[in-house]
Amino acid sequence: MSPETALETFQELAFTRDMDPAVLEHLAALAFEVNFAEGQWIFRETDVGELVYLIKEGKVALSISVPGQGRKTILTLGPGQILGWSSLFPTGRKTASARTVTPTKAFAFNAAQLREAMDENRDLGCALLWAIADVIAGRLKATRLQLLDIFAPSEMS
Repeated sequence: MSPETALETFQELAFTRDMDPAVLEHLAALAFEVNFAEGQWIFRETDVGELVYLIKEGKVALSISVPGQGRKTILTLGPGQILGWSSLFPTGRKTASARTVTPTKAFAFNAAQLREAMDENRDLGCALLWAIADVIAGRLKATRLQLLDIFAPSEMS
């Protein structure tokens, strides 16, 4: 995959399409493509991650372990959505597990290189942090709704 091909795709994906062209060029230079088979674990909850992904094609289920209830899917992600954002932060620990629902293609970024680029290029850093903050807020809301459903009192007949 060439940086030009990545750049064209970034201009179409929801996470990146509204970003400045210079930011997208910088991202394209850092990206490499990865492929996952259906049912493949990309990472597991509490793993320390080194990669951040931007889904190009396919679907990925995010799940968490709920004590006494097992693993619960909290969200399914698709094209244009970011995965593994926690790798960008100090501990890098994954807050959920990710497993493909369908064969999936994604752009991957080395988190350490991306952090360095974000520090060196404030436009890149600001654009990514705002976009990731928006993702985190959405995921928090989705998780909260799932937890309300999981822990809601069951109706008695």
